[in-house]
Amino acid sequence: MSRKLTPRQVIARSYPSWDYAMADRLIAWLDDCGYEIVEKGTTHQDASLVPAASDEEQLRLARAH
Repeated sequence: MSRKLTPRQVIARSYPSWDYAMADRLIAWLDDCGYEIVEKGTTHQDASLVPAASDEEQLRLARAH
């Protein structure tokens, strides 16, 4: 039986002393940049490494093409 870790635990364990404060800061920063942590194996079509563009940005990009 495998143990399932939360995203916070996975990030914290990448620091020498399981630094939960740094993990929280990183998750907050990613959220502020528009990123979302999704579960592995999700078939969610919107999952991407690139933050979603706002409607205004999409319109501006469409006009540029």
